[in-house]
Amino acid sequence: MKFILHEIKLWFKDETAKPQSYYFLPNKVNVVTGGATTGKTSFWSIIDYCLLSSNINIANSIVESVYWFGMHFTIGDRKISIMRKSPKLGTPASDIYFAEGHFPIELYSNMDIAEAKAILDEEFGISDALRFPHGKTQGRTPFNLSYRYFLLFNALTEDIIGTSKTYFDTTFYGKEEYEKALTHIFDLVIGVNDMDNIKASERLRQVESEIRKIEKSQRDNSKAQIAFDTETRLLLARCKEYGFVPIDADLHSVEAILEILNSIVTEGKKAVDNSRAFAQLDGLNRQRSILRAQMNELNRYNTDFAHYKRTLNKCADSLQPIVHLNEKLADQLVESYETHLFIDSLEASLRQIRENLSKNVQEPIKVNGDIKEIQSKIKEIDDRIAEINKVSKEEPPEAQRILRLGELKNAYEQLLKREGPKPIDTILLNQLNLEKENLEKIPIDNEEIRRLMKDQLNASIQRNYNKLSSLPAYKNAQITFNSSDMVLQLLPANQMFPLENVGSKSNYMMMHLCFYLGLHEHMINVEQVHVPQFLFIDQPSIPYYTDNDNIGNEDKAKLMDAFKLINSFVKNVVEEKENSFQIFMVEHAPESYWKGDDDLDYFHTVDKFIDGKGLVPKENFKEK
Repeated sequence: MKFILHEIKLWFKDETAKPQSYYFLPNKVNVVTGGATTGKTSFWSIIDYCLLSSNINIANSIVESVYWFGMHFTIGDRKISIMRKSPKLGTPASDIYFAEGHFPIELYSNMDIAEAKAILDEEFGISDALRFPHGKTQGRTPFNLSYRYFLLFNALTEDIIGTSKTYFDTTFYGKEEYEKALTHIFDLVIGVNDMDNIKASERLRQVESEIRKIEKSQRDNSKAQIAFDTETRLLLARCKEYGFVPIDADLHSVEAILEILNSIVTEGKKAVDNSRAFAQLDGLNRQRSILRAQMNELNRYNTDFAHYKRTLNKCADSLQPIVHLNEKLADQLVESYETHLFIDSLEASLRQIRENLSKNVQEPIKVNGDIKEIQSKIKEIDDRIAEINKVSKEEPPEAQRILRLGELKNAYEQLLKREGPKPIDTILLNQLNLEKENLEKIPIDNEEIRRLMKDQLNASIQRNYNKLSSLPAYKNAQITFNSSDMVLQLLPANQMFPLENVGSKSNYMMMHLCFYLGLHEHMINVEQVHVPQFLFIDQPSIPYYTDNDNIGNEDKAKLMDAFKLINSFVKNVVEEKENSFQIFMVEHAPESYWKGDDDLDYFHTVDKFIDGKGLVPKENFKEK
C-alpha cells in the first residue's frame, strides 16, 4: 500500500515559539542523526500518537513542551494531515484535526477519533466486508480488525533491533492485544489467506463450538429424561405397594403415571380395593404347582435316560470277554451245537449293544427347552406373587394411610422440582450445521499456498541476507522465518538444525534488518494492500556505540554493511520493481558515514541533532 511521510510538525506551548517542521522525501532513506537524549527515538512515538494510538510513548519532557503534534502524509491517492493535541495528565488527547490537504493555520479540533479511525480503516483496506464476512447478523468475530495492528510491520524499534527472540515490538502498542492480532494477520500479510478466509476460519470455530454446546444440551436432556422416567415409575411402584394404585394397573406412559400421582396427592385418595388382585394368588399358585409338576416329570425323564445309558455301558463291558473266548480259545471249547449257539447269541447281543452305543444317543433337545421355558414361567409367576404380597391384605389404619400419603406427596413434589430438559433450538441447530457445511467448503487452511508463500518470504529474506559481507562465519547459511515462534532462524551450511545462538547483538541486528526488508519485499511482490510501504528503523548502530561517539574500524565496517543493505533494498524497489518505498531511520552515526558515498545514494539527511540541537529546540523546552 502506497504510503509517504511528508512532514512531522510540532506546535509548542510557548505561544511565542515558532512551530518546528521535519520534512521527508519519498523513495529515500530519510535519516535524522544525532547523539543520545536528543529525542530521535520519539519520532516513531509521535507518528504512532498521530495515528490515533490509545497509548502514550512520547518522552514526558517532549509532552510538556509541545502543544500539538502533527503529521502530513500520503496514503493511496490521498494527502492527509492529522494533528493531535498533546496528552494531559498522562491521558491521550481526544482533540484531533483530520482533513485532506496541508495543516490549517489555526489549531482546532474538527473530528471525533472514532470517525477518523473509520476513515483510516478504509484507507488501509479494512471494511465491514472483512469484519463481517458472513453478514452483520452473525455478529463480530472475536478478533476485531483495525488498521493499527498492521503498524506492527512498519517499525524496527530500539527495543527489538538487537534482540534474539523478539521480532515484533508488541509491547510498544499493547502486548496482549497485539500479540493476539499478530497470530491472526501474519498469514494474511504474507499472502497465505485473505481476510475472508481468516474470518471464515474463526467463524467455523465459533459454529463448531455452538453446535457442541447444543449437542451437549441434547445429551443432558436425554439423561435427565431417563432419570425422570425412572423416578416416576419407582414412585408408581411405591403407590401400588401402599395400596393407592391397583396392583394390576398397567400404565405405560409417564404422562399417565403423572396424572395418577397428581390425583393421589391432590385428592387424598383412600387405599384401593385390591381384592381382585389377591384373588389371583390362588390361580397363580395353582399354575406354579402344575408347572413344577411338569418340570419334575421332565427331570425324572432325564434321570431315567441317563440310567439307561449307564446300564448299556455295563452290559457291553460284561460281554467283552466273549470276543476273547471265541477268537483265542475256540479250539479248546467243547465242540457242541449248543455251546456255539450260546456264544453266537452272546456275540450278537454285544454287537447290538455296540450299535446302540455307537449311535451316540442324546437326550431330546425339546426336553431341555421345555425345562427352560417352564423355569421362566415359574419365575414370572413368583415375581407376580411377590409383587401382590407386598400389598397388605387389610386396609391400613387412617394414621398410617395419612403418613404414607404425605410421604408420596413429598416425593411427588420433589420429582416435579427436578430440573427439566432445557429447550433446544432445533431451527438454530439446523442453521449452524448448514453454515458449518458451507464454511468447510472454503479453503481455509490451504497448506500448499502456505508452503509456497513461506518459501517466497524466505527467498526474499535470503536475497537480502546474501548481500551482507559482515557475517563471514555464516556466509553460506540458510535463513528461515519460524512463524510458530515468530523468529528468524539461521542454519549454517552442513548442519541439520538452526542455531540457538548466533553470537553478538550485531549479528542479531543484521538478522532483524534482513527480516524486515525481506518481509516488505515479499509484501510488495504479493501486492499486499493493508501494510504501508514504509519502514521506521531505530539506530542500527546500537550494537557498536557505547559511552562515546567513536567506534572501531571493524565495527564501522559492519555498520556500513548494514547501511548498504538498506540502500540496496530501496534501490531495488524503486529501480527494479518500479515501485515505491520510504524508510525513516534515526541514527547515532554521523552524516559523514553516508554523505558523498555512491553506494548510499538513496540516503537523505533530514536533520542533525548535534551541538545542543534536538527534536524540541532548547529555547522551546517548558521551564519546570
